[in-house]
Amino acid sequence: MPNITDWLMLFTTGIYVVVTIFIFHANNSSAKASREELAEIRRQYDEENRAYIEYEFCYERRAWYIVRFINHGKKTAYHVKIDLEDEFIDSLPEKNFREILRDQKNKEVIIGVGQHYDLYISDSSLRGNPNMKPLTGRLSYQDKNKYESEIYIDLASYASFYSSDSDEERLLREVKHINEEINSLRNTIETLCRENDIGLSTEECKNQRVKDDNIMKGEVNRANKKMNKSRRRR
Repeated sequence: MPNITDWLMLFTTGIYVVVTIFIFHANNSSAKASREELAEIRRQYDEENRAYIEYEFCYERRAWYIVRFINHGKKTAYHVKIDLEDEFIDSLPEKNFREILRDQKNKEVIIGVGQHYDLYISDSSLRGNPNMKPLTGRLSYQDKNKYESEIYIDLASYASFYSSDSDEERLLREVKHINEEINSLRNTIETLCRENDIGLSTEECKNQRVKDDNIMKGEVNRANKKMNKSRRRR
């Protein structure tokens, strides 16, 4: 017949078993929460450190309509495929561009971090095209994972595109204007000399032309530096 010591041992063992089960469940729940937290951290890391391509519609150099695909992510995008719908391609007025866009379906490109890929879709004949359909298609690319997204641009929703001068064109006009001013000043000086019967020696004429040429070269160099800075910013 069990005595009181046996009952105490049985009671203590029961408590130990209950506590052990409780600790096991607590540890299991904690491990599960840790795994879920680790998976969420990994997901957030992968989401922030991935290739991420967006697109925009542009009117380039007053001549070309393009769709620019830009990698805003933190990894290079590989196997970039741009598959535009035939309905949009068939609505383009220029045959050459229709062929280019159909060939694009079978091509893959690489877009580095902060880089872009320009897809030329038409020249200025696109403007006012009554048969224009929305630009639709699919974009796919990958880093270690694969990504896909829809392409949709309703060109009819865009405001009219107006031509504007580029930085290079404004700089060239400025240089041309300076050159015209120098030539005008030179002609004025020569006219005044003739009217007042003032003769300039050959050496003086030569020195004056050298000065004018140096001024012109300086302006051209400054214009070129501005143009190069503008290109680097792009």
